[in-house]
Amino acid sequence: MAEAEVRETWGGPELRGLWEGAREALESPKRPDRFGVALPDEATRAAVSAVYGRALHLGHSRIMLAKLDRVVREQAGLDLPRVLEALHGRPVAEPGPTGAETTAADPALAALAAHGLDRAPWAEPWLRWLHQYGRIAEAELPAAAARAAAVLAALDLDPARTPASWVSRADLAAPDAPHELDDGGALSRIVLRAAALAHDVDPPGNARERQALWERCGVVVDAVAGSVLTWALPLTGADAWSRSITERTALALPAQLSHRDLAVAPERLVAPDTAIAVCETPRVLEAAVRAGIRHPLVCLAGPPPPVALELLRRLRADGARLRYHGDFDWPGLALAGSLWSEHGAGPWRMSAADYREALDRAARDRADLPNLVGSPVGSPWDPQLADLMSTAARAVEEETVLPALLADLRDRAL
Repeated sequence: MAEAEVRETWGGPELRGLWEGAREALESPKRPDRFGVALPDEATRAAVSAVYGRALHLGHSRIMLAKLDRVVREQAGLDLPRVLEALHGRPVAEPGPTGAETTAADPALAALAAHGLDRAPWAEPWLRWLHQYGRIAEAELPAAAARAAAVLAALDLDPARTPASWVSRADLAAPDAPHELDDGGALSRIVLRAAALAHDVDPPGNARERQALWERCGVVVDAVAGSVLTWALPLTGADAWSRSITERTALALPAQLSHRDLAVAPERLVAPDTAIAVCETPRVLEAAVRAGIRHPLVCLAGPPPPVALELLRRLRADGARLRYHGDFDWPGLALAGSLWSEHGAGPWRMSAADYREALDRAARDRADLPNLVGSPVGSPWDPQLADLMSTAARAVEEETVLPALLADLRDRAL
């Protein structure tokens, strides 16, 4: 936008508080990473929400400077200081020196630069926060910043990308300090603050939010607690680990694989072109075990945990053919779409024709199907499926079509 267009588009009274708050924050010697804005009426709330790219609530909201700068760059092609200069007719004043953080000798900035992170969008607000609120003694700052930068360099900090692989939090810690990233520690606190800025989310306030943020960055907080349920994986290795899994199959016992299992497993798990069935609910796997059907099967048990996604990634890298079946509901379609686009998992009886057949069978058997609730999602592998589901407004749970799934597994018809 030209300056005149900026004033015409964003110069209304509803946005005055937003721009004044942004200028005050940028010119403040404390250089906060966010500021408050009052949203006293619907017109102001709607106008600020439209600029910020997020639905805000009436009353009062917190605005992250880094996000606001990013959205105005995307919409206007100008950074936030230039937008404010166009709106107010004067440049944004540089804040006065506040200490070591403004000097070239800043150890935290040097630590980020050593890993190529000093120009990341989140770097500047994180540095301001670290010096202002990080609660790290000046004498300890060089070592703390160096460790934080090393950990951050190993994280997935791109908010537009889902992690392609996973690492245990314990493996990120220094060998002589295995608990340095545990909850409550200084290093964990400052690393997660940078991760929150990078992913444009609020800093985590409890254990569940901290775990979610770690996982968003490709880190599992516990390498042994989370697991994925598997059955009859045709492992190619002759090592003790592979034999232990194969022996469980011989005993008609599924295997729960943790991140620790995958960490010690051989590099190659299965032969190329191995067909692997992937289901959503454990009932499918249980039925296959009870029926003595030894077709390889991975059960996600709902939204897949990181260890399940890591296993699918490794199987796919081995050249395995993944085929997924789940519930015919909106979460099931969302999961199918994610596995289809990110893990190359083709649909397994997840077409519009399969859904129609399930509806017809339920009508013939006078079986009740639950209502389809939630927000519709697409089915890019078969666009007619989502349309038909919206029209029929009935969900079909995976157990409803269990006989057909077992027949495919028995006949190896995937």
